[in-house]
Amino acid sequence: MKKLRTLFLIASEDGFRLLKSHDPDLTEITQKPVEEAFDVGEAGGPAAPGQERGGSANKIDEERARFARHIVAALGTEWATGNHDQIVLSAGPKMLGQLRDLLPKALHAHIVIEMHKDLMKVPVHDLGSHFKDVPDFGETVAEGA
Repeated sequence: MKKLRTLFLIASEDGFRLLKSHDPDLTEITQKPVEEAFDVGEAGGPAAPGQERGGSANKIDEERARFARHIVAALGTEWATGNHDQIVLSAGPKMLGQLRDLLPKALHAHIVIEMHKDLMKVPVHDLGSHFKDVPDFGETVAEGA
């Protein structure tokens, strides 16, 4: 018997985090702010630190879509390691919808729950209580299952 290994993606307009449940507690794999997803000054990318990222609603939607593509790429790279059994997504409604639209079907099949919550600012040690409803979280499965 082994514990199911859950990969958590927590995302917002400002950044994303990947965490794993392979240890007794959640462990952060990576955390990236939106500014690290683009070269500062890249056409259509977010503003440099200290500058407003505001603008028209269309521009904000474009930035969200571009950032979501970077997030999906990072999730896909981590999933490809083969170190996880299931995926949990947590993001605000607009970002979650964008991620859902961009996720490859191969990843959709492994998502066990989608949460409409922005948990980016929640410390790692406090996240477990937010995921208590995740199916099979922490349960064991037969080896080779």
